[in-house]
Amino acid sequence: MSTASEPVAGGTRKRLDHIDAMRPIKQAAVISTHALIFFSPLSTSLAAGAFLTLTHFSRDAFLFVSACMLAYSYQNQSTVQLRPYWKRRFISVGVPYLVWSFLYFPIALMTPTNSFPYYREPWGVMFSLHGLREFLVAVATGYYHLYFLIVLLEFYLFFPLVFVLLRKWRRWHVQILVVALVWQVMWHYLMRHGHPSFTISSKTETRLVFSYPLYLLGGVIAAFHLDQLHDWIVRHARLILAGTFISAIVPVLIDAIHRHTYIPTYLIPGGDPFSPVVIPYDVGAILCVYLLGVYLVSPNRSVRTRAITQSGSDAAYGIYLSQMVWILFLHRWTLKWGLLGHVPWLVMMLFAVTFAYLMGFLFSALVARTVLARAVVGRSRVPWKTLIPHLRSYVLPVGHDYGPGPMDLTDV
Repeated sequence: MSTASEPVAGGTRKRLDHIDAMRPIKQAAVISTHALIFFSPLSTSLAAGAFLTLTHFSRDAFLFVSACMLAYSYQNQSTVQLRPYWKRRFISVGVPYLVWSFLYFPIALMTPTNSFPYYREPWGVMFSLHGLREFLVAVATGYYHLYFLIVLLEFYLFFPLVFVLLRKWRRWHVQILVVALVWQVMWHYLMRHGHPSFTISSKTETRLVFSYPLYLLGGVIAAFHLDQLHDWIVRHARLILAGTFISAIVPVLIDAIHRHTYIPTYLIPGGDPFSPVVIPYDVGAILCVYLLGVYLVSPNRSVRTRAITQSGSDAAYGIYLSQMVWILFLHRWTLKWGLLGHVPWLVMMLFAVTFAYLMGFLFSALVARTVLARAVVGRSRVPWKTLIPHLRSYVLPVGHDYGPGPMDLTDV
């Protein structure tokens, strides 16, 4: 039976290649969500709404894997040493978040113009008190997709205590997961549709760590049982694939029925990514991505396939951080050139995903070879001679030590 990990040769732990391989897949799903928002007729197309519902799992997968890998990196410790813990958290998440909040601020203020690149910068607004207020609000709430990192930073506040308690209460992990599931469902209902004197907006809900207990606590618990969980997932691969396919049909059908009859807003996934009817699909999709990661790094795959997978994993954080730059400019260009009204939205969306992913990959690969690597794309600096990969560099010796500390970046 294949296992999820092997004894570590040195350092804190060994890199988990199959979970590493999940990262570029997750980023492709995140980009797909944003491409659908900008390039598809969500208000009139049932298919576009269905695709949006089915790509939203990427956020939950991002948080689940991040929590799992963070807990896994501390599996041999009884407590979390706060000083090195916060130093690593700040470097891997805090610094890129602040840098990209600063970079996206002028992009968010841009207004359309008729000359290339079809945007102009309102410098007067940017350097005014109003601009300062807008910048501080963006830092506090997260520009567009950067709120993922806000949720992670919130989780980091609780993690030392959560880790100690879940380590102590190992025999209660199933019960804790049940409570987390109930919380996942009820918190959303109470905050958005429950007590009339206290409700919160959808934007606020997405930025609260309390909105994701199933995926964050589930990730930590999974880390304590990763070998057993890996074996179970691999052993039940066909069942997981079938179950995920069936669970994907349910929210799509509900959206279709909603167009012809009344369904409570709370149950409509197209208008609410926190809808309880998408939870089974989201969980199944995370497991399917895990299986795909196992497949991509299997020794049965070609060296080229594994090399491409590793390159995608290395660039995943930079792709995630920079994606909206490419999507926003592409959207403006397609409007200027009249493509959105003439090219089928599905073709346009697929092109946008490919364009944003490849531009993010190239951007990450180039910046990773400069002094800005850690701050801008969240990875260690690598030499320029590695820009053109050689296949033999991906054949690593058994027991290779990846050095101290947990997995880089988004998954810590």
